[in-house]
Amino acid sequence: MPPVSPGQPSSFGSVFADTPGLLRENGYVIAYTAATVIADADVPICSGLAPAAVTDFQPVFAPLGPGDSLNIYGLQGAHAGNTDNDPMVLALKAGPHDATAETLAVLTSNRNGPWFQHFELPLQVEGPATGTKDVWVEVKEIGGNLPTYNRITVECIVVRKK
Repeated sequence: MPPVSPGQPSSFGSVFADTPGLLRENGYVIAYTAATVIADADVPICSGLAPAAVTDFQPVFAPLGPGDSLNIYGLQGAHAGNTDNDPMVLALKAGPHDATAETLAVLTSNRNGPWFQHFELPLQVEGPATGTKDVWVEVKEIGGNLPTYNRITVECIVVRKK
């Protein structure tokens, strides 16, 4: 049996009491729902702009400013597809909402099971020297459809310079 990571939350979003890095006290475990239209499917995590199809109840943090950081401890993806040929592919991006944004991680899941990734050391996204930086998840379309109820879970701690 593989070891259980103390930083990995349950499927309900709770975090273990002995989680490293004070994730339980200071962190967030946020579940996002991806839109069904690929043009509107990007999911903002830290952003000044929210895509039109993202519903109001999904939290969006302010963009990262100078001295700020976003520390991502884990990512999860659950795909609601009905065939093996249409996996959901996600790319974690930092920067503007376009093709020039830096890709930090890529994950995929299909109808046979969700995808879980926990990082021993967090993916840390630093704020820019000046201005702001967005962090978001780009949802890729593969297999011709992007069904309803695709879920993306992000475990993170946002640190703001005071």
